Amino acid sequence: MSLTKTCRDIIVGAILGDACLERNGKHVRLRIDHGQQQRALVEWKYRQLAEVAPSPPRRVEVHDSRTHRTYIHFRFVSRKIEDLDEYFDLFYGSTGSKCVPENIASYLNSALSVAVWYMDDGGRRGDCRSGYFNTQGFTVEEVELLRGCLRWNFQLETRTHFAAGRPRIYVAKVQFPGLCDLIRPHVIPEMQYKLL
Repeated sequence: MSLTKTCRDIIVGAILGDACLERNGKHVRLRIDHGQQQRALVEWKYRQLAEVAPSPPRRVEVHDSRTHRTYIHFRFVSRKIEDLDEYFDLFYGSTGSKCVPENIASYLNSALSVAVWYMDDGGRRGDCRSGYFNTQGFTVEEVELLRGCLRWNFQLETRTHFAAGRPRIYVAKVQFPGLCDLIRPHVIPEMQYKLL
């Protein structure tokens, strides 16, 4: 099975966001998992990736041992396919931990990818007309690669801010309308609240 360009664009955005790749036997599968508030996003991703996802999203209960609370999630996994091996090698490398590859600009090059990433990990500030990408799981150097990609491929100037000592991509109010216009056609109705 070969991935379509639409699937590839969604997968790149999802991996930069909340999705993960899992090696399962010879090949790799994609896992999409969001909380109950983002159920519509899970269902949209499933419809878009249905050619590689054999079963629809299912409701799962996730226990958090830190808070001793149980949360409702919706989750689906793709088939194990050879095309996903490329993304595992790219985003996980030899360490098995998610990272941003140096050639990210060759992969994060469509408005659809940016929209999926933003729906997963982006947000609009409530106190001003600006936004951000939650990139705190990446290193400062990796965030710089992502910022360079946004500048090179989409002419979006951003800054690095720090939240609890971790780097986050900040999109100032002069640039945020451009980001919103870029991704608006791909943002599902339930996520339009994240836009201007």
